[in-house]
Amino acid sequence: MHIMTKVTLGLGVALLIGSVILAVIGGGSTVADLAENPNGVEVWSGTAPDTYQGNFDVMGSYFVFVEDGETVDVTLVGGDVDNRFIPCEEEPNDCDWYDWAGHTYVGQIVVFTPGTWEVELNGTGGVVLTEQVVDIGGVMSIFGGMVGFCCSFCVIGLGVIFIFTLKDNKAQQGVMMVQQADGTIQPVGGMPMQQPGGASPLVGGAVHPAFATEQPTTQPLQQQTSQQGQILPPIGGQQPPNQGF
Repeated sequence: MHIMTKVTLGLGVALLIGSVILAVIGGGSTVADLAENPNGVEVWSGTAPDTYQGNFDVMGSYFVFVEDGETVDVTLVGGDVDNRFIPCEEEPNDCDWYDWAGHTYVGQIVVFTPGTWEVELNGTGGVVLTEQVVDIGGVMSIFGGMVGFCCSFCVIGLGVIFIFTLKDNKAQQGVMMVQQADGTIQPVGGMPMQQPGGASPLVGGAVHPAFATEQPTTQPLQQQTSQQGQILPPIGGQQPPNQGF
């Protein structure tokens, strides 16, 4: 398998696992907060008619509940189209969406300008204002996990394409053959590969062209010195024997 294919597939799998972990951690914290406080956390309670002044955050949802059988009119002082009280009748969900024993959900206050706001409560009965703030870290973790999850499949798909398009071109390794003094042929640093007159040496896993055909073996020539007819010099002043002349 080509090195680029291995790197791409490994990166895709790592991105997939990391994205799943990130989404699970972020989603787990967000879901845990909603499960613990489905109606929000109480920030103020009183009896209408009354007023409440406090800090409102753009990422928060502020729900208004009234005691069962009572009615209340809610007004955000100084509000406009973006900063106002939204009755439950105008929301996508009905007024029974939030279930709180002994209380009735009447609507929520929405602000796009964070800061201190004053709320007027006209009517009768007890009123409770709750706050539910969105966990930015959890939401970002979920979003990042979803994006990474999608990107991981793109990277893995690219790695699959590389499997069929990239080939692993292994470099051919050459072997240097050296003839020893005793006639043995062996690779450098290796064991003897061929005896004289034996099998052809292999180079890169194949027979070298020079040894494709059987080469006749040559035997070393032995030189013989003939001593016949050779006249030896005199030894110790002696004359050579009479040759019959």
